[in-house]
Amino acid sequence: MHNPPLPDPLASASPAPLEPDGATPVSAELRTLVRDCLDDLDSLVARYVAEVSAFEGYESTVTADDLRDTARACFELLLRLIGGLPLSEELREVPARLGRRRADQGVPLEQLLRAVRMDFRVLWTAMTERTEPADLPELTRGAVRVWEAVEFHTVQVHAAYLDQIAVLARERERERTALMGRLLSSDGRDQRLVTQVATLLQVSTQSDFTVAVAPPGFQQGLRRAVSALPSGQISHLQQHNGMLVLVARLPPGAHHPVPSWLDGVPCAVGPVARGLARVPDAVRMAEAIAATLDGEATGPVTLSEAWMPVAAARLGTMADALADSVLSGLDPLPPHERERLLTAVATYCATGSIAETARVLYCHRNTVLNRLNRFSELTGYRATSPEEAATVLFALHCARSRDGQGPSGGSGRPQDLTSTARRP
Repeated sequence: MHNPPLPDPLASASPAPLEPDGATPVSAELRTLVRDCLDDLDSLVARYVAEVSAFEGYESTVTADDLRDTARACFELLLRLIGGLPLSEELREVPARLGRRRADQGVPLEQLLRAVRMDFRVLWTAMTERTEPADLPELTRGAVRVWEAVEFHTVQVHAAYLDQIAVLARERERERTALMGRLLSSDGRDQRLVTQVATLLQVSTQSDFTVAVAPPGFQQGLRRAVSALPSGQISHLQQHNGMLVLVARLPPGAHHPVPSWLDGVPCAVGPVARGLARVPDAVRMAEAIAATLDGEATGPVTLSEAWMPVAAARLGTMADALADSVLSGLDPLPPHERERLLTAVATYCATGSIAETARVLYCHRNTVLNRLNRFSELTGYRATSPEEAATVLFALHCARSRDGQGPSGGSGRPQDLTSTARRP
């Protein structure tokens, strides 16, 4: 599922020229031998098929008829190249067609090249069998031309194979991206779609997945993290709703949504998706978290950390009303005084300790107590009461979002709220 950068067909090996470079001259004896072999192509083909049909990657994917037909065309091309005989346009296309066809059939490249180089062995055996002992030295001098022809053919087959692999990879990526886009935009209830995506990603529909989303500005970090993953880690990246979405399979039994390889990567992480059908919901939650991220985010942010800014963003006008009802008592204060009180409240909520708050703010503990008491007098809410502190913190998130300071911090933690603008 890991989707690494795809090869560029234009960057593949350049096709070889239509004839071998620097081919050695053709002797009359070699040309005669070539014509004899051309007249007996069936025996060459039979010998070749007997050797190659048992190769791994061939026996289950390439039929005997296919192997015979391509072998006949290849031997005719090679013999004409060796003998310096005319080539038809159809014969010139044989290596490219063979490379593309074997790529489509899924034959491994190493097995294909092994089969193509088997041509030399078959040709050379056939030629030595047709040569009198006294003429073997002359045939040996022609071995270079035989090898040049086979190597020329091999290079063209190799280049065509790589080009086709690149084309197939792009087609698979387009299909995977299209199907994953449909899944992410769905409710996950279309079992046929879920199965199709699982097949393309080569995962079980019941696997667990982590979902991470990066808004513009954070996407390079997520891409780098994915590119550094080992090849065995199944993952998929794609754009969705203007954000970069990562779906990665988790090891069996994993409970935490943030894998270690996301440490230090600013992104939003949804809950663990228990099954592929739950991925769309996890993505939507991660997108909601991502919408609250700001430039201060330094690592993954989960729903448990970001629920306040997410909820504040979704309350709409009710969020404004809540901010006013809780914090309006601070409006008469000068900006610097309002800021001091809010900083003390947010820091205390983050630490839960008067002494620690005093240390962080570089002031006496009595100063902290005075500011908390002053806040309580003006608003009616006590930061020292867990229930009332939760209301205050949520109101601070609502105010920050409303007052044009953007989402309330990269994590939703109380310490991210130590700067809240005045109500207009």
